[in-house]
Amino acid sequence: MSSKEELYKLLVDKAPYGTLFFAYGVCIDANPRVFEILDCDKKQLVGSSLDEITGDESTALVDLKLQLKKAVRANLEQVAWCCPETTGVREIDIRIIYAGENNRDLVVTLQPQPNEQRIHADQGREAKPRKSAADAVADHLVEQEIEPGPAIESTEHSPAAPVASSEPPSPPSAIDEVLDPPILTSPLASLSDGGDTWGKKLSAREYYFDSLTNLPNRQKLLGHLRDFLNAHSGGELCGALLMIDLDNFKDINDSWGHALGDEVIKKIGRAIAGLVHGDKMLARMSGDEFLMFIPDISDSISQAAWDAQALAEGVREVVAAPIFLDGHEVILTASIGIALLTDASLSAERALQYADTAMYEAKRKGRNSIAFFDPCITEKAQRQIGLNTRLRKALDNQEFALYVQPQICLSSGRVQGGEALLRWINSDKVTNMPSEFIPVLESSGLIVDVGQWVIRTACEYIRSLLDEGLWKDYMRLGINISPRQFRDPQLIEVVQHSVNSYGIEPRYLDFEITENMVIDDVEETIRKMQDIKQLGASFSIDDFGIGYSSMIYLKRLPFDHLKIDREFVRNISRDPDSRGVVEAIMAVSKQYGLDVMAEGVENRDSLEVLRAVGCDGYQGAHYSMPVPFDRFRKILAA
Repeated sequence: MSSKEELYKLLVDKAPYGTLFFAYGVCIDANPRVFEILDCDKKQLVGSSLDEITGDESTALVDLKLQLKKAVRANLEQVAWCCPETTGVREIDIRIIYAGENNRDLVVTLQPQPNEQRIHADQGREAKPRKSAADAVADHLVEQEIEPGPAIESTEHSPAAPVASSEPPSPPSAIDEVLDPPILTSPLASLSDGGDTWGKKLSAREYYFDSLTNLPNRQKLLGHLRDFLNAHSGGELCGALLMIDLDNFKDINDSWGHALGDEVIKKIGRAIAGLVHGDKMLARMSGDEFLMFIPDISDSISQAAWDAQALAEGVREVVAAPIFLDGHEVILTASIGIALLTDASLSAERALQYADTAMYEAKRKGRNSIAFFDPCITEKAQRQIGLNTRLRKALDNQEFALYVQPQICLSSGRVQGGEALLRWINSDKVTNMPSEFIPVLESSGLIVDVGQWVIRTACEYIRSLLDEGLWKDYMRLGINISPRQFRDPQLIEVVQHSVNSYGIEPRYLDFEITENMVIDDVEETIRKMQDIKQLGASFSIDDFGIGYSSMIYLKRLPFDHLKIDREFVRNISRDPDSRGVVEAIMAVSKQYGLDVMAEGVENRDSLEVLRAVGCDGYQGAHYSMPVPFDRFRKILAA
C-alpha cells in the first residue's frame, strides 16, 4: 500500500462520521464508526445487500437499509434519519455519492448531528443508558438551560389548545395535523435575533412530521407501531399496514418540475387523509410513498383482510381522482401493499418490510393493483436475492458466456448467421439456462450492464470471424434486447461505440425485440428503432404470434425480419391450426417485405412444411443447438 493510500485509509478510519462503500448494492467496506452507530459487527454488514434483510441484523442496520433503498430509488443525495434503538440521540445526516458505471456504486456517510457527536465523545468518560429520541430532545433543552415542556412520546395525543407558555405543545394526531396543522413554537426561537433555528430543529414538528405534507413522518409512525406491538405482547392482535406508492410519479417531476410535483404530493396526502379516522395513522414515508397504519382493524384475520382490501380500494379511488394544477390535469394510480399484523413478536421494521414487499408485488402485477404480503413471496424473494447477489459478481468474475445458434437459409442450405444467446457458467461449472436468471437480471436492472457486455462481445466475435475470412457479407448475428435494456438512454451510444471499437459494419447486427415490448410506447419504440437503423443495423420481431401486438404493428414499426415462435413450429406438420397461423404470418410478412425466420425447428417434417409455405430461414435442433463460439467457428469453417 502506498503512503497516499495509507493516509487515505487512516482518514476514513479515524473520521468522526461513518463511511460505507457499496458496489451494486452490496456493502464492501465500512469504517469503525459505522459499527458503533449501527450497533452491529463487521460480519453482519460487510457483504450484505441492500435488498436482503436477515434475522441477525440490528434494528438500526435494518432501518438504514430500508432508508438507503428508498433514497437510491429516488436518486436522493441527502436524507435526514433518526437512527433507532441506539445510545443517545441519533439524528443522522445521510449523504450519498453515486459513482461507477450507471451510478451502480455508492459511498454513504452517516454524519451525526452536533448533539450526537457530543454524546459520542462523552461515552469514553461515562456509559450512557439507551434513550428514546424524545428523551434526548428533552436533555438537549436542559443543556441549553431551557425548562423543557411535556415529554414527547411516540404515541398519539390530541392537539393542545394554544397557550402563552414556554412549553412546546404535544404532537397532534395524524388527521388533525392534516386538517388543521398547528404552528409549533419553541422558547429557543426567541433567544436569537439572528434567526436561530435550534428551537425549530428540536420542535415536535421537525422531529416527527413531514415538512411538505404536515403528515407524520416515517419515524413517528414506526414509534406508534412499536407501541402497538409492545402493548399486545403475549396477546392477540389484528392490525394492518398499507404501503401506498404512486405509480410513475417520476414522470410528473420530469415533465412539469418538482414544484408542481410537490403540490401533487400535498393534494394526494390530503385526499388519502380524508380516509383516516379514529386511531388510524397516515404517514409520508419518502418521495411518493405513504404508509397507513390501522391498529385493531378487526377481530379476525379473515375479516381484517376484507376490511384492509376495502380500505385499499378506497385509497385507489381517491388517488385516481383528477388533480388540476397550473393548467395541468394530473391523473395518477397507486400500487398498494397490505401486511396484516397478527404477531406481536414482529419488529416494527420487519412489519414495514412486509408491507413494502407486498407493494412491490402489486407493482409486479402491473401497477394500479393491490397485493397482500404472502410468506411465499418472501421465500421467492429470498431465493431471488441470493441469485441476484451471485449474478452481481458473475459479470466481474467473467462467468457469462455467449453461445451462438446457427441460422440456415432454406433455399440454399448455407449458414446465414446466428443468434447470440447468453449463458451463465457459475463457479461450480454449472451452466444456468436463461429462463433461470434473465428475469432476475431484468428486475434488478443488471440486464443493462450484461446487455452492454453482450453487444461488445458479439462485435468482438464478428471481428474475429472477419479476420479469419469466415464471416460473409450476407451474414448477420441476432442480439436479443430486453425491455429494460431497450429503454436505456445509452443503448444507441453503446451500439455505436462497440461497432467502432471493433471496426465492423453495423449491418452485421440484427437486434431482436419481442412484440409485447412494443405496446408500452409505440412512438418511442419507433423513434429508437429508426435511430439504430440509421447506424446500419436491422431489427427482427421475436417470438411473433404469442404477444399482444399481433399483425397490426408490422405496418407501423420499421422491422426487417420476423421470427415465428417455436410454439407454432413445433406441431406444424401435424396440427392444421398451427400451419394455418404460419401461412397467415407468411402472407402478411411478404406484404410488408419482411424476411421470415422460423425458430425451434426440430425435425425434417417441420422443415419441409416451412419450405412449402415459403419461409426464408430457420434455426433449431434439426441443424444445431446453441453452441460455444469456438464450435460455431468450426461450423462456419466446415
